[in-house]
Amino acid sequence: MNRVAAATGLVLVALGLGIFAWKVFGYGLPVVPGDPEGLWRVELAITVRGGGARGSVRAPLPSSGSGQEVYDERSVGDRLSFSIRPEGKNRIAVWRGEIGGIHDIAYGYRVRLTPLQQGLSEEVLTPAPREVVQRFGRPSAAFPSDAPEITEVLDSLGLPPADDVPGRLRSIYAWIAHEILTLEGGSDDALITLANRGGSERGKVALMVSLLRAIGVPARPVLGLELGAGAPDETVWAEAWAGGWVPLSPTGAFFASHPGNLLVLRTGSLSGVESTGAQALSYRYHALREHLGADELATLMVPPSPVFAALSLYRLPVATQGALRALLLFPLGALVLALLRNLVGLQTFGTFMPVLVAFALRQVDLGVGLALVAGVLGLGVFGRLVLDRLRLLLVPRLSILLCLVVLGVTGFALIGSSFERRDFLAGVLFPIVILTMLCERFSIAIAEEGMRNALARMGYSLLVVAAVYPIMRDPRAEHLMFSFPELTLVVMGLLVWIGGYTGYRLMDLVRFRSFASPAEGAA
Repeated sequence: MNRVAAATGLVLVALGLGIFAWKVFGYGLPVVPGDPEGLWRVELAITVRGGGARGSVRAPLPSSGSGQEVYDERSVGDRLSFSIRPEGKNRIAVWRGEIGGIHDIAYGYRVRLTPLQQGLSEEVLTPAPREVVQRFGRPSAAFPSDAPEITEVLDSLGLPPADDVPGRLRSIYAWIAHEILTLEGGSDDALITLANRGGSERGKVALMVSLLRAIGVPARPVLGLELGAGAPDETVWAEAWAGGWVPLSPTGAFFASHPGNLLVLRTGSLSGVESTGAQALSYRYHALREHLGADELATLMVPPSPVFAALSLYRLPVATQGALRALLLFPLGALVLALLRNLVGLQTFGTFMPVLVAFALRQVDLGVGLALVAGVLGLGVFGRLVLDRLRLLLVPRLSILLCLVVLGVTGFALIGSSFERRDFLAGVLFPIVILTMLCERFSIAIAEEGMRNALARMGYSLLVVAAVYPIMRDPRAEHLMFSFPELTLVVMGLLVWIGGYTGYRLMDLVRFRSFASPAEGAA
């Protein structure tokens, strides 16, 4: 390979990979975005009735944070003004105004939940921050951690030593989950739940938080939604500080890690939708699992850079995008073809015939597709041999061959329709002109090189088709080349290197291996 070709190839490869790396690592474009898991649309519908007095309706809203990302939020106020009030890391939606008659208000958003790598370390070395201790480590009316009943039950549990925080958490969790009943309609109060050895889910959370605060572990309640099929239910759980917030289910559903379908609405309080100045209020949640649409995927893949955004193929009409997605696979097919022809030494009929045939077969099974190609070629070659007897000129002969190929494809389509084999209909996508020329060249090769060599070349051609075929069907390759078209520069650079290679091909080493052996009879 000469130096100019080597340098040109290097520049193209470096330029293509450089732009690709910039978009991936600089702008964070996903290489394989696919359809993200955990994407939901949630809507809160509230109906409130009032007598004309001024009032407000308040509802906790989820915040973006660990394990959840909230976006595309929309509100319907129905004659009430709307605002979002921050409360620490929580957000509260507030609708204000004169509440007269019935108001239907709503708040919708999309949220993406991602699994968190949680767990409980066996040794807690990091003390709780001061603000955490001040806010979540002290007794309150809802969490009476200084009550004598709380102290008494802690003494009866026989907890591990104070420095074994994980062990103390497990003991309290196990006692509440297994020895305190969850009662429908039970009390929400911690001490009543303790006295009755049973209470509501909220009552068990209040008791758990009270016990944890009593042993010096900051704890807080969490209000959330359990997303799934049907309308989501409000659910509650507790979080204890053990080097970080550790989720604890009062019903024993989870410990130190919660399911990936839990959406956190509010921490530190179990207050849900509330109203002031209203005579009646009801609310319900709706949730629906979502998938990305084409326009949303485009938004995800367009980089923030004005230059790259202007060059993004996702800005094109959807129909054009579909054509380009297929077209940008051809450089990869051409690269495989060049590797097999120039480095391995496979001789094929037609330069790009295997790539075009592989593209035509991308919608069908490879075996069925190759059988269709063989059938059409067989008909065409038979017709070519018959036409030899007529001694026709080249153009009319090729035109008749083209007609035979078209008839062959049409016949397979009719057979496929009759026997309900949709694979046979794929023949209509065959490159008719290429197949016609292939019939002509195959016939000439039989006459000039013999049947054996002609069949060998045909076998190599089909082998290249089989090698290119997976690329033409691979949605990841399609996405990669369409989202990062600069990779075509990398392909061009590799082709420059292949084109500049003038050494032996792999098949040459096999063909001329006898030269490497000592001559028969030589000393």
